Amino acid sequence: MGREEVQKNLDMLGFGFSEIVETIITSQNLKGQPNAAPMGITRIGPRTIEVKPFLDTTTYTNLRETHKGVANITYDVNLFLESAFKDERAKAEWLEKGEDFPYLKEADALLYFTVLGETKVSESQACLLCQVEAIKVLRPFPRVFSRGFASTIEAIIHATRIEAFMKEGKRNEVEKCLQKFRACKEVVE
Repeated sequence: MGREEVQKNLDMLGFGFSEIVETIITSQNLKGQPNAAPMGITRIGPRTIEVKPFLDTTTYTNLRETHKGVANITYDVNLFLESAFKDERAKAEWLEKGEDFPYLKEADALLYFTVLGETKVSESQACLLCQVEAIKVLRPFPRVFSRGFASTIEAIIHATRIEAFMKEGKRNEVEKCLQKFRACKEVVE
C-alpha cells in the first residue's frame, strides 16, 4: 500500500490530526504469543501515529521488542471489554493471525504499523512514534454512533487507568477516574 493510499484511507476512516481515537492494539512477543489491549492512538502526521502505553504492560513490551503492531478499529464494545479485562483462555476465540501479526476477527478495519521511536511521557508511560504501513478495511458498512457506546468505552478507559495510578500511589488520580467512571455508568444505565 502506497503512502498516498494510506493517508487517504486514514482520512476516510475519520482520523483527524491530534485527535485521540480509541482502538484495540494487537501485538505479539518474540515467541509469537498474542496480546490485545484497548489503547488510544493519535494521528500526528499523514501516516504517523502516537501510541502511549504504560511501561509495565504487555503491549509496551511487545511493541518495543518487535517494533510492530495492529490498531484494530471496532464499534464492538464487547471487544473493548474482553481485551481490557481479558481471560487468557478466550484469546484464541477472538484473535486471528494474518500478515504475520495477530488481529481481532471481529474488527472493522486494521492499521498495520511499525514503531519508529520512543520517548517518555512520564515515569510510567512511553510515547511510541509509529508509521502506518497498511490499512485493511474488513467491514466497510457504516455504523451509527451511540452515546452509550462512547460512555462504555470511556468507562473502560478510566477503569484500566485506576490500577496503574494505584501502583504509583496517585490517590487523587484514582479518585478522579472513579468519579469519571461513575458518570459514564449513569449514561449507560
